[in-house]
Amino acid sequence: MKKTLMLALLAALAVGASAQAAGPAGGAPQTPAPAVKGARISKAEMAKMEAEILDSLDLTDDQKTKIKVHKDEMQVKVKELRKGAKGNKGLSDEDKEKLKGLRKEDAEFMKQTLTKDQLRQFQKLRRKKLKALRDKSTAPEPTKP
Repeated sequence: MKKTLMLALLAALAVGASAQAAGPAGGAPQTPAPAVKGARISKAEMAKMEAEILDSLDLTDDQKTKIKVHKDEMQVKVKELRKGAKGNKGLSDEDKEKLKGLRKEDAEFMKQTLTKDQLRQFQKLRRKKLKALRDKSTAPEPTKP
């Protein structure tokens, strides 16, 4: 139950983190880009990372509930922004600014919900795990002999 709750929370976070990249018209799957510096991290990887981080923070039941509700609300807002994306053009500049505001709102929420120690640990682990994911996604493909 705890892991399911955390995964749901993190899935919502992952949506926010990857909302700038709008999918192609018609909902067709995008072809993954080659691994390059600054490559995007998948929603699944982000969700897993966030779940691991939140599991390690020893959150109270109240914090877990607040975070879940907040992340669910954020997910709805981000989906609404993405609906407005026009085909392959992606998000408008206005929608990108709205998304930036949602990210700030999310950061402020976490700052208010977590204790100082939890927030410090959350930020430290997030930076470390994001770096590891980015390094992994930018690593060159092994060559076959």
